[in-house]
Amino acid sequence: MNRRIRTMTAIAALTALTACTSTPDATPPDRVPAAPPHNAGTVMEDAAASPLTMPVVAGSASIAGKLPAGSAPAKSPTQAGDLKGQAVPTNQWWSSALTGPRTQPIWTHPLAVRAAADGLQISGASLTASANAVTTPFLPALTVGTATGAVTVVSYGAFHVVLRVGLAGGGRVDVTLAQGSPVVWLRFDGAAPSVNGAFRDVGSSPTRARLDIAGGRWDVLGTDLVQTGTTITGSGRQLAVARVPAGADRTSWEKASTGDPIVQTTATAAYDAAAGTVTQTLTARRAAGGGGAWALLPHHQAGLAAGPVPLAGSYPDARGTMSLVTAGAVQVRVPMPGLLTAMPKVSLSEPANKAVRADLHRDLADPPGAGGSYFGLKELGRLATVAEVAAASGADTQRTAALDRLRPQLIDWLTWTGPPDGRYFGYDPTWGGLIAVPAEFGAQDYNDHHFQYGYLVRAAAVLGTADPAFAREYGDVVDLIVRDYAGSLAIGPASGLPPFRAFNAYLGSSAASGFAPFADGNNQESSSEAVAAWEAVVRWGVVRDNAEMTGYGIAHYALEAATARMYWLGEGATREAGYAHTTAGIVWDAKIDYATWFDPKPESVLGIQLLPLTAGAFYRGPSAARQKELGDKPRVWGDLFAADLALSDPEAARRRLDAAVSREESTSRAMVRYWVEALAVLGPPQPKAAAPVGSLAFGPADAPRILRAPGG
Repeated sequence: MNRRIRTMTAIAALTALTACTSTPDATPPDRVPAAPPHNAGTVMEDAAASPLTMPVVAGSASIAGKLPAGSAPAKSPTQAGDLKGQAVPTNQWWSSALTGPRTQPIWTHPLAVRAAADGLQISGASLTASANAVTTPFLPALTVGTATGAVTVVSYGAFHVVLRVGLAGGGRVDVTLAQGSPVVWLRFDGAAPSVNGAFRDVGSSPTRARLDIAGGRWDVLGTDLVQTGTTITGSGRQLAVARVPAGADRTSWEKASTGDPIVQTTATAAYDAAAGTVTQTLTARRAAGGGGAWALLPHHQAGLAAGPVPLAGSYPDARGTMSLVTAGAVQVRVPMPGLLTAMPKVSLSEPANKAVRADLHRDLADPPGAGGSYFGLKELGRLATVAEVAAASGADTQRTAALDRLRPQLIDWLTWTGPPDGRYFGYDPTWGGLIAVPAEFGAQDYNDHHFQYGYLVRAAAVLGTADPAFAREYGDVVDLIVRDYAGSLAIGPASGLPPFRAFNAYLGSSAASGFAPFADGNNQESSSEAVAAWEAVVRWGVVRDNAEMTGYGIAHYALEAATARMYWLGEGATREAGYAHTTAGIVWDAKIDYATWFDPKPESVLGIQLLPLTAGAFYRGPSAARQKELGDKPRVWGDLFAADLALSDPEAARRRLDAAVSREESTSRAMVRYWVEALAVLGPPQPKAAAPVGSLAFGPADAPRILRAPGG
């Protein structure tokens, strides 16, 4: 299938923002980048062919064409099937289908499917909850075949995939899975259409078998259906399996749940600066046209635009109860929660300004950070933050010192000088991607690329703003790094990189595991690093005067921020009874975990949702509910929690900074101090108030004022 990703409407050239309320507290520096776009047009995500080929870069930057053994992927896309020779997506909900053997459970919400040794299994189980987890078990209800053989990926879209699964005794079945669909479509070749399971007939017909399975209702759709023992067979080549929602109306449900399979899925997103919103449109095209049943997650329900027809019934999901509609497309509107593209200049008291400068001195006295693709790039982000705070506070000497330290480290990462080189990016011709060497936390297997590379991209934007020559000479590689984690063809031409990496349009959030080798599906831990990665795309797009890149970053920043607030921070979420927390540390396809990959302390569970602290971190909003889970004496990362507390109570946050506050190693002391003191002057942020990108509302909710960052 030919698939492409494109910009539907050319995004308008970058223009100045609309006039904002000016105040004596905000004055821009002498040199500012071009302002972000007032309206970002409409960007579209669809699948596309991108042949595996070494990207070409110009200027002084360079990448390696070969990776050392320790930084090369441990697996190959052995089940890529028809996608062989193409750069294929990683980090998707279906990525386990690429590496084999067979697949892990693939979670579509509300169903899950697994190609296992015992057959192609379909599950739709209820939840189990404990104090620290909400889990969806995989419990096969119906199975195709008695065993499965080879699995290959036939095609995919923004939120669907088609798998080809070999069957015991010969033949195969093509399985179409779409996120949000309560129906799985099966097309048989060389084998009779059939499914089996332990069921009880509750009123079947030749075209719809109505089944009770362990107390739950299921339908099998086909032609000339016959039940023999534990098997249902049909004529022709196709069957469809549907999980009937609890509380369904039989007539409307059976009209909406059809055997007409989805053949293409796309997602568009449009930013409206005047309204302060981003509108996402999810479209599923079916073979015969028309609409069908959609299951909506809580963030869809919260922002659902008029149009879809409500459908009775619901499904359980770890993220929250799913409701249903019938439609061919669904529009979801989320707030654009104010994105400052630089730290604003705020008039602080003399004691506060003196404290900020003292912290700048301490930041610059720290030894250079060491490490690879994560810790090494976090150091770039820290230095960039130091430079921004110095600029905002008028500390020109410290700003110059921070930029002078940042420049050689950044250039080191953006150039490859030969095999002895210790830090660089290389092209992986197996999957199609950029790997930072040395790779940390499994980045060679495409884990955490958005978490890690976002630090570098934001640092490049800070340096490029101060030094346009840097952006010209080294910008090609930074562009490729953006395309690696953001999705290459969304913001530029085919370049040996896949159309999708971290982000998932239906979930509205990113995923961190490259190959998703887990029974609970894919997962994401640090929602804040994901949001920061999109902030970095916006800021680099502005520096590059690239309207498509900037608009793409704006839309995804808003979507990722909305789902981060709901599913990770718990704002507006209704957690399953028995789960003892508001927040979550890791959100999986099938599970909510109050945990981290590295430390069980509550400070770490929440703290990993609070870093890095940047000008783009105000989206989190008031912190009172989060702070209740910690108490007033966090044992680790006290600086992050002081900054978070300042979103609700700057005076209390200031008192914490007077103590021997514990530090998160990549967080600038001066940034924390400036953040707290600025909020004490400005009042709480109002991220729900409409403000163009580059601006944010502060002060009382009934009469906020709009503050424009430098360049806004």
